[in-house]
Amino acid sequence: MTGFGRLRLLSAMALMFLLAVTLSTVAGAQQKTTITFWMAGGTDDSIPLVRRLITEFEAKNPNIAVRFQVIPWAEDPHMKYQTAAVGGTLADVFTMGSPFEHVLAGAGVLEPLDRYISNETRNDFFPQFIANSTCNGKLVALPWFGSVRALFYRRDLLAAEGIPEPTTSWTWEEFLSYAKRLTKDLNGDGIIDQYGFGTSGRYVSQYQPFVIQNGGNFVDEDRMLATANSPEVLEAMQFYVDLVRVHKVSPPGISTILLNEIQKMFAEGKVAMFFDCEDTAINFDKEPSLKGKFGIGLLPHRKQHAAFAGTDVIGLSSKSKNKDAAWKFIDFMVSPESMAQYCLVSGFSPARRSLADHPGFQTPLRQAFIKQLEIGGYFYFRTPKSSAISRIVRTETQEALEGKKTVQQAMNDAQKQLQEELGRP
Repeated sequence: MTGFGRLRLLSAMALMFLLAVTLSTVAGAQQKTTITFWMAGGTDDSIPLVRRLITEFEAKNPNIAVRFQVIPWAEDPHMKYQTAAVGGTLADVFTMGSPFEHVLAGAGVLEPLDRYISNETRNDFFPQFIANSTCNGKLVALPWFGSVRALFYRRDLLAAEGIPEPTTSWTWEEFLSYAKRLTKDLNGDGIIDQYGFGTSGRYVSQYQPFVIQNGGNFVDEDRMLATANSPEVLEAMQFYVDLVRVHKVSPPGISTILLNEIQKMFAEGKVAMFFDCEDTAINFDKEPSLKGKFGIGLLPHRKQHAAFAGTDVIGLSSKSKNKDAAWKFIDFMVSPESMAQYCLVSGFSPARRSLADHPGFQTPLRQAFIKQLEIGGYFYFRTPKSSAISRIVRTETQEALEGKKTVQQAMNDAQKQLQEELGRP
């Protein structure tokens, strides 16, 4: 072979090599999987953290890219999820407030996670959280964090009235007495400037605790029977509505007011007590104007203790085309390391056993919520009909708060609608 021929052969071989490398690079790029992740809610602190966690995940999994979108609670992410599921545009992975996973699971929207999760990982979650996200024997979501609503109170306002701090749970009678004393016209102009108790008819979690504290509930979940007009429920709801309409210890417009308005009034000293979660306490604790002025106590009790508890969970779409990649991302986001970071920033409580002794969760503020959960935390209805139950109970409660119906009429109407919704005569 001549020198020229050998040169041509070498050139051809080099070309083939370059072509092979190029094709390999293109093929590698084409193999990269993109998944979508929607997060319900979030704050100025937690959203940047989630972005950093996503960057960390992508670095550890270079063949997976995550497209991230935040959907604020004000935009009703749950409704958006349902609409997207019908339209076939739901994200691969998404967070939601429990028990909404039961609504989506009932509609076939969620992929069961049992075949993905290891026994070691499953056993590291607190059993009540796993049970809460199990639907018809299948694990349909994983908890990202836990929370419970406790009693926020203004130390300075209670001290000014000589009211003891609720280091132990008050009775209903004590709670009412103190709420009335804390409702005041401060400047003598005939207008109330400070209210004893802030609440809102928009959220079942604000008044259901009174119902369960009295030994009742709107639905008997074991038998899926409506019990909204039982004596226990009627007595509790009368007590709640009377706080607003008779004793007038709550601000005007309470039937539809947003909780963040109550939070604002509390921070300004216009509301002395209200029910809320850990994240609000952590945010208040960062405010110099509130340092040392507020505390966290136990909710009042009647026949028993009860406080609304819940979780935000992460689910996998049953229609996802990249389920294995999506599971890898879920597994990373609920890992002890990621969960600890998120809970420390957001203020919520971790859902994994291995984080129980983490030093970041041993502060007095966090321990107050843990104490409330231990003595009387309960989860909402674990049923695909939970959203419908909330809508019915909320609407009728608002009617009673506005004086359009008596408590008896409102709960009778709720009973009838719940029976229809549950398919019971």
